[in-house]
Amino acid sequence: MFTSKLSPVWLFALLVLLGLGLAALVLPAELLTRMSHLEGAVADRFWVMRGFGLGLFALALAMVLDRRAGPAGPAAGGLVVLSLLLGTTFLMFCQQMSGWWIDDSGITFSYSRSLAETGRVTFRHDAAPTEGYSSSLWMLTLALVHFLGGDIPLAAKALGTAFGALLLLTCLVLVWRQTRSALAVALTGIAVSTSPFVVWSSSGQEHALQALLLTLTVLAAATLQSWRPVVALLLSLLVLTRPETPIIVIAVFAGALWRSRVRTGLFELPANLVLAALPFAAFVALMTWRMLYFGDPMPNPYYAKASASSVSGLFNPFGGGWQYVLAGLRDSGLILLLPLAFLAAPQGDRPDRMVLLTVLAGHMFFVIWAKGDWMGEYRFLMPATGLFVLAATLSLPGTKRFPSRQGLCAVVSVILLTSTVIQLDRFRAHPTTPLAVVSEIGWNFARLSRQLDIESPVLAHHDAGGISYDRSIGLVDLGGLVDRNIAKHMQDRAFLETYIFEEKKPDYIFGAINFAAASGFTDAPAFERDYVPLSFPDLPIMESSLSHIRRDRIREAPGIRLERDTDGRVTKVIVEQLGT
Repeated sequence: MFTSKLSPVWLFALLVLLGLGLAALVLPAELLTRMSHLEGAVADRFWVMRGFGLGLFALALAMVLDRRAGPAGPAAGGLVVLSLLLGTTFLMFCQQMSGWWIDDSGITFSYSRSLAETGRVTFRHDAAPTEGYSSSLWMLTLALVHFLGGDIPLAAKALGTAFGALLLLTCLVLVWRQTRSALAVALTGIAVSTSPFVVWSSSGQEHALQALLLTLTVLAAATLQSWRPVVALLLSLLVLTRPETPIIVIAVFAGALWRSRVRTGLFELPANLVLAALPFAAFVALMTWRMLYFGDPMPNPYYAKASASSVSGLFNPFGGGWQYVLAGLRDSGLILLLPLAFLAAPQGDRPDRMVLLTVLAGHMFFVIWAKGDWMGEYRFLMPATGLFVLAATLSLPGTKRFPSRQGLCAVVSVILLTSTVIQLDRFRAHPTTPLAVVSEIGWNFARLSRQLDIESPVLAHHDAGGISYDRSIGLVDLGGLVDRNIAKHMQDRAFLETYIFEEKKPDYIFGAINFAAASGFTDAPAFERDYVPLSFPDLPIMESSLSHIRRDRIREAPGIRLERDTDGRVTKVIVEQLGT
């Protein structure tokens, strides 16, 4: 495809890439301090620089392969080495996040643990059945891991990374089949390995599995003659993986009907019906099981989070979910791929193109309707990363002068690699709600309860993952994910006042003024009457805008200082030394 020798410009670019890549591996601290915003030890960030260096090496190799390619494209051996470099780049980036799990993953972990140990789908052994997880398939997978003796968090991290790597490989194969360009392959691998995809592949949640299944639908449509049954099966698995999948199923089914109408003048309903029927059967089975087991067709996260969603937001391109999408593309650098798609000529009548665009449209419809997500690095955009990258890089052969796009591929790749280093460094400095932090908070309250001789203590807190998985202390989930009553009444102050202060009566209330606390239930007279401010001056991790202990649980104890008013009434509890 490309037989020309390396020009002076390309040779200079090649030497620069190799030099920077070598410097990233040999002198990571010097480069890192100039590229990113550091908080903490530079040595803790060497993995991201190793990924950066290997990514530059992969890009340099792709330049050589394309410039010296024969009529059939680059040599197979060179492509294998290129794929290994791109895969290792992704793994190095994931290794940078090896010590972090998102706290929400602990909710699924707790259900998996209960199912494996007791055969009941509950967040802890003594709780009533209620669905607080978002992915049935992910929960069942981790339950099997625990049943077989595996460690759930480590398995979740390993499986998420493995699924991310498989998605990367899938994208590389698809792009190679269409472009026969090593630089297009390199750009694809580097673009997929941007910060949102790396972070949420490493989070312990199901998003890498979801992303892989979405991308496999495109692979099936691109490589199989009878693609519809396989795509329908993958969509059925997606129904069990994420609750928004029915939107994607509708989009794919409508797209298939439209494609048939354009090709033959008929909708070909019998041939396309499997695309809707099989996923619909999986959906009905899941809903039926929910009704029979939980007594409700919808999971707790739906009630806890759906109140913020809005159809009207679909028509506001300057705010809400649209702003979330644009910010995610900008911060990750993926917005640079948009021109590649727009420069392309029509791609013809290919089923994989139809599946790609309809799956992407269905997913983005959900993201915009849900107004995005509050967590860092754009969690809701992550599953569509591969689809978005493919929509751009698969368009390269449709440009009028594809060889002239090679330089653009190289420049965009360098920018994306640099952006990934910066974004991963920032996220590592300020990660979203680490599971380990919430676990420590739960254990600290358990230790305090032993100091105060509180039996069977209960904590009301808006983060439930680490506490429910460790089972260190009883929990009232102010986030509503493992408490259906709170999930359904997240903004109902009157209900929450009665439910929390008269029914649950937690020993501690802790956290931020968000989720259920945003309703204002802490302004109730019962809160001021029954609860006293609680502080841990020597434990920064316990600093909070909402930290209280129930008044009737207060007692004199070593390491505990009580402040009183002139009438002798306790006005504050200060934990100067936490017990063991």
